[in-house]
Amino acid sequence: MDELLRICDAAVGMARSAGADEAEAFAVTSQEINAELQKNDIQVAKSMSSAGLGIRVFKNGSLGFSSVNSFGESETREAVDRAVAIASVVPADRHSGLPEPAEVTPVEGIYDAAIESYGVENAVNDALMMLNEAKGVDARVTIDGGGVEAGWGMRAVVNSHGVRQAERSSLIMCFIMGMARDGDSISSFDYQFDNSHKADGIDPGVVARDFAGKVIGSLGAVSGESFKGTVVLAPKATTEIVVQPIEYSILASTVQKGTSRFADKLGESVASELITVTDNSRLENGFSTLSFDREGLPPGVLPLLEGGVVRNFLYDSYTARREGRASTGHAGGGASSVPSVSATNVVMSGGTVSVDEMISGVDRGVLVTRFSGNTDPSSGDFSGVVKGGYMIRSGKLAEPLTGTLIAGNIFDLLPTVTAVSRETERLFNVVAPHVRLDDVSVTSG
Repeated sequence: MDELLRICDAAVGMARSAGADEAEAFAVTSQEINAELQKNDIQVAKSMSSAGLGIRVFKNGSLGFSSVNSFGESETREAVDRAVAIASVVPADRHSGLPEPAEVTPVEGIYDAAIESYGVENAVNDALMMLNEAKGVDARVTIDGGGVEAGWGMRAVVNSHGVRQAERSSLIMCFIMGMARDGDSISSFDYQFDNSHKADGIDPGVVARDFAGKVIGSLGAVSGESFKGTVVLAPKATTEIVVQPIEYSILASTVQKGTSRFADKLGESVASELITVTDNSRLENGFSTLSFDREGLPPGVLPLLEGGVVRNFLYDSYTARREGRASTGHAGGGASSVPSVSATNVVMSGGTVSVDEMISGVDRGVLVTRFSGNTDPSSGDFSGVVKGGYMIRSGKLAEPLTGTLIAGNIFDLLPTVTAVSRETERLFNVVAPHVRLDDVSVTSG
């Protein structure tokens, strides 16, 4: 990491010498091992390494940016010269500039040296285990895609105001998707996922068996009923229909553009008191856990919705300057582009009831395990197909569904959420529970 910081120091020095008023260098190195599943077999196994350096400069309030895929002195100097040349001709923006340093507390446990010993052979063996475990549950299971991937690397950021941060991290994850076939009967398409920062932090066999059980359970699907009423969203559907529109709405960039439904709602209730959503950059084993953002600032743990009330928006330095406030440390991006405001791990808190208790309170409804359709994060309108789901009758799961559509507006429905499960599931950078909604349009044909 010292060498990566030295590279960034040198790039910032070059930029200042070339006439930049402010300069930032962001450098990354990475190594990835993966084995990919396709059509019930191993298709690709490979090892890849990469590096990148992004140079961001400001001159008279104008931004210039350039990047390269190596750390050579001549390549760095060329990138610096390009960035300064761009800043010399583009229009100025009075909100542009780089942040001052802030104290960063490193997150423990996001790097495991053992992952660097994980090779292609390990990835192939784990991917084959997933394949065999899924098929071992039931031969009717078909694997369309998935695999195992391990990666590790470093990132560093330095700017001319004194920001100087570096971090090493690692991640291993497995993913499997597909369906089940029994003659002419085809199950709902589904997937299962897990990740960890530790080499022994995932169990691909458990992931594969959970996936197989879900697709086998949805064989024999039939058309349900058309009605307007209760829908229980499982974590995958909660992520698409509930969490992603909330995430979009709390970004300062969408607030400032006027496309956020929460733009003028800070401190106001927009959802049921059962709804609490947090951005947690320090989440244990979180997919997007980190100590500092793309600009070298600490994101921390920030409540977004608390008991249904909008508490905070997410800012990078640029969006913060537009409002005369400090960044929340939510600049995202890599070495090949300028930063932009983004969330880290978005956690929707679990409730106090179990999934079984949620379902037991429904006389007639639908459990949506997977949703495929469109959710407009600006308007909140959603409509699409229940790709995985069951009718609920008299408080119990009944037949699996096919040919069923759901539609509604999530911002209208958020205040009427009637239950949130205490069980949650991690899906990439989102942690989501089951959520029970009323007054959703259900159409079967």
